[in-house]
Amino acid sequence: MSGVRQHRFVSAAILICVLLRPAGAWSGTADRVAADSMKLFVDFARFRGSDEALYVELYYSFSQRCLTYTADSAGLKAGLDLGVEIRMKDSVVFSDRWIIPHRLLDTTEAGMSVNLVSISAVEIAVGEYLASVPGRDQNNPSRIDSVILQIPIRPVDTSKVVISDVELATKIVQASPGSPFYKNTLEVIPNAQGIFGEQQLCYVYAEVYNLFRGVPSDEYSILIRVWDAARREMVSRRKARKRTGESAVVVDQIQAGKLPTGTYTLGVAVVDSSEKILSAAVKKFFVYNSLLGVDSTLANITPQATLDVYRNMSEGDLDREFDQARYEVQEEEKRRYASLTGVESKSAFLVEFWGKRPPGLRDEYMKRVEYANAEYRVLGRDGYKTDRGRVHIIYGLPSDFDRHPNEPQTKPYEIWTYEGLQGGVVFAFVQRVANSEYELVHSTYRNEIRDDQWFIKYAQFAH
Repeated sequence: MSGVRQHRFVSAAILICVLLRPAGAWSGTADRVAADSMKLFVDFARFRGSDEALYVELYYSFSQRCLTYTADSAGLKAGLDLGVEIRMKDSVVFSDRWIIPHRLLDTTEAGMSVNLVSISAVEIAVGEYLASVPGRDQNNPSRIDSVILQIPIRPVDTSKVVISDVELATKIVQASPGSPFYKNTLEVIPNAQGIFGEQQLCYVYAEVYNLFRGVPSDEYSILIRVWDAARREMVSRRKARKRTGESAVVVDQIQAGKLPTGTYTLGVAVVDSSEKILSAAVKKFFVYNSLLGVDSTLANITPQATLDVYRNMSEGDLDREFDQARYEVQEEEKRRYASLTGVESKSAFLVEFWGKRPPGLRDEYMKRVEYANAEYRVLGRDGYKTDRGRVHIIYGLPSDFDRHPNEPQTKPYEIWTYEGLQGGVVFAFVQRVANSEYELVHSTYRNEIRDDQWFIKYAQFAH
C-alpha cells in the first residue's frame, strides 16, 4: 500500500432515524420487500496524523429502504456490499470491501425513513487522491450506486494554530472505547448526507492543534457562525476557552428547527484574545423544515450579490474565466462577449451569464475546471482544453475509472464509466502519441464520438 500506512480501519452500521418526509407504504411479498432506488452518500474529514500524513475518516450513509430483503426464520435480512478504493494517479494506495448487514422483524418496519451509517479510517501521506466508493445491494447486485471524492492531503503547518475539517453529526455523547464511532472520549455519529430535519440538532465536531505555538496567551475563543445562501448571518456565538494542552476538541450544536429550508454554510474559527482569527474551517449543510418552509426572500437575491468575486479581477482574469466556461457558452453569448472591452463591461456580462443559470453552477463548474487543470494538463496545454478535461467538466467524475497506462501490447488508454447517464455509458481515451494527451476515441453517450472498433484501431499496437 504505497503512500498509505493503515492506522486504523473500522466499519460499522447503526440505525439513525431521519424523518425528513412521510414515508410511503412498501409493497412486496413476505419473503422480499420492494426497495427504493439505490442512493449512497459519502463524506470525509481530515485530522492530524503522524509525520507527513493525515488521518482520514470516511463516512457512509444509505437508507434501509434502498435494500432488497429476503425472509428467514428471524424476519427479514438485507445488506450493502460496500467497497472503497483510494488512488493517487494510476496507483491504488488503499482498498477494502465489507458487508453492512441489516435486519427487520417484519415489513411494518420497512417504511421508516431510517439511515444506516458506516465509517472507515486510514492514514494517508501527503498527495492528491481520488476515493471511489461503490455500494451494491447484497440481495440484488444489479442495484448499485457509486461515489467518487477528491481527497487532497496537505502537510499540517506546525508553526501556527490549525483546525481540522468539520465533521457533521447526528449525535455526540460521552462514551467509552468500543464503538467504531469513538474518539477523544466521545461517540460521534456522522451525518454523511449533511441533511437535517426540523426535529434534529446539527452536531459539530472538529479538532484544534498547535495551541502552544499559535495562541499568545492562555485564553482563546471558538467562534461558531452560520450563513444562509444569501450570506446572511443566521447564527453567531463565541465560547471562551482556557488553553490546557497542545490540542483541543470542538463540540457544538445548531438547532435545525430554527432555520428555514435551505442550504447553509457553517464556520468554525479559533480566535485569540485580540480578536484575530488564527484558523478557520467551513462546511455546507442542508435543512429541511416543513414548519418554516423556504425563506421567500432568497428568490430576490441578485446575481451581483452572489458573484462579487469579479470585483478584484483583471481583464485577463475575466477573459480566462470566459474561455474556461466554453462548454457552457452559447454562440450568441460568445459573440456578445467578443464585442466587449474593459473590466466593467466584461464583469457585468459574467454576472449576467452565471445569473441565468441554476444557483451554484458557477462554483461547481469552476471546481471541475480546477480539477481538470490539476489532473490533465499536458505539454503546456491547460487541462480544461483536453478531451479528458472536457468530459470531466461536462459530466463530472465518473462512477469508475479503468486505467491501462503500461500494458505491453497496447498504447496507454482509459475507460470511464458513468452509471447514472443514459442508463450507463462509457468514454474511451487513448494516448495515441507517446507522452501526449489522451484523446477521446469512443463513447456510448449520445452526441459524442462513437467507434465500436476503437480498441483495435487506436489502442492496439499494429502487428
